[in-house]
Amino acid sequence: MQIGRPNLHARGTTDHEATAPAVGLGSSRQGIFSRRWFGLGSFSVALLIPCFWQSRIQAADLSSHIYNAWLAALIQRGEAPGLWISFQSNNVLFDFLLEWLLLRVGPDWAQRLAVAVTVLLFGLGALLFIFRLAGSRAGTSVARKNWWVAAPCVAMLSYGFIFHMGFFNFYLSMGLCLWCIAIFLDAGHAWYIRVLAAPILIVAWTAHPFPVVWTIGALIYIIVASRFAPRKRAYLIGFGLALLIAARYILTHRYSYSWSARQVFFITGANQVELFGLKYAVPFAGLLSMWWMLLRRLVHRTGFADLFSAIPFQLWLLNAAAVVLIPDMLRLPGFDRPFGYITDRLSFAAALMMCAVIAAAPTTRLIRVALTLVAMLFFGLLYLDNRELNQMEDRLDAVVAGLPPGRRVVSSLPSQSLGSLCFQHDLDRACIGHCFSYANYEPSSRQFRIHARPGNGIVLDNYSDVDAVADASYVVQPRDLPVSLVYLCGSRPTHVCSRPLRAGDAIGKPN
Repeated sequence: MQIGRPNLHARGTTDHEATAPAVGLGSSRQGIFSRRWFGLGSFSVALLIPCFWQSRIQAADLSSHIYNAWLAALIQRGEAPGLWISFQSNNVLFDFLLEWLLLRVGPDWAQRLAVAVTVLLFGLGALLFIFRLAGSRAGTSVARKNWWVAAPCVAMLSYGFIFHMGFFNFYLSMGLCLWCIAIFLDAGHAWYIRVLAAPILIVAWTAHPFPVVWTIGALIYIIVASRFAPRKRAYLIGFGLALLIAARYILTHRYSYSWSARQVFFITGANQVELFGLKYAVPFAGLLSMWWMLLRRLVHRTGFADLFSAIPFQLWLLNAAAVVLIPDMLRLPGFDRPFGYITDRLSFAAALMMCAVIAAAPTTRLIRVALTLVAMLFFGLLYLDNRELNQMEDRLDAVVAGLPPGRRVVSSLPSQSLGSLCFQHDLDRACIGHCFSYANYEPSSRQFRIHARPGNGIVLDNYSDVDAVADASYVVQPRDLPVSLVYLCGSRPTHVCSRPLRAGDAIGKPN
């Protein structure tokens, strides 16, 4: 069956509008990149700057990923007894890329190159997705201006909460899925090109299954909704909401879960720019304000009824409903660690949907300048916070380098902020080639390819013990010795010290 171009908007399009240049990036017949190579090249270079602007990339789980890539290399050389690599069909693609690069360029450049590839794939895929979903309804003149709406938003989302949590398998999968959707929506491609885009989802699955499920749902909705008259799509929205309610019922009755009414504050996705402390409330408020102004202008131009019946807005509405309804954490069978941060992952997708909605809005020079200033403020704050984290990691590296080679090491941090989470995982990176991060969470979680046998002497094999170390409540057992603790000390909370632990010591208590 050949699938024609979906009618993404409420109003019909004339033949002239159907062949108008795609929003911001050249004609749909020639492809979205045909006339704006310079703009795309400049955006790509600018987007990659945070991957190289400091001594290390600060993203919490990235340190764990590169550490486990090093462990995987040890396992393959037979130098990590008690650890083994399991076969997994997903949650592995980014780790494969890291390990391949690690063996060729070392850990530092492996991280930079793997993250740079992932960020570029996501950033360009997000732009392509936004403009394809927005369609060409806005017209050529508005389209060129809205490049300066989409680009700052994509740049901030590229280095937002998901990036700094280090969820790079999820992040990579989302980037691939955005490319898949964009290719599917490209009016200049025949149906068989869209079919050929399907293997992208298979590759994305090896990174993370969650975005693939999200993509399949979005594509099904686009296909079905494009066959409904705009005025009848409200019934489809109702059906979609009913499916989400049913999904919530099944998940909450079948699995242990965590849900909070606070999830309603994540529906726009603007929360992705809230990172290290209250100071990020300024770019958050600025981004939300710009989105609100653009939505108002869009409603003023088309009317709320037309906006509501447009497929991009309906996709955002369903995504927002999923943010509120779906539990933030699920304890799935077969894993010792719950699948968490579901709300943040869904809000990441909601932000992309919102960008696609406002990409069709008429804009002004003031809005474009204001949005650019918001992005500049966000990246300025990010630079300062990353510099502080790198300075702390410099002290951590110095302390770890003074420990005996092959020593097991754990850390103790009382706070659970994003900054402390980065520092806690930085111990993994500091240990590469020198020591063992004894409370590394990946092997015991059973969510990743490296697994640990009891008594392996390299890493804790029970996730409850790993969780206790993270909570600073773990009591050292004789089997753990010798093990050292690194912790914040001194008059300033940025100093790092270490000390050996004895059996019976509680990690959270001073010596």
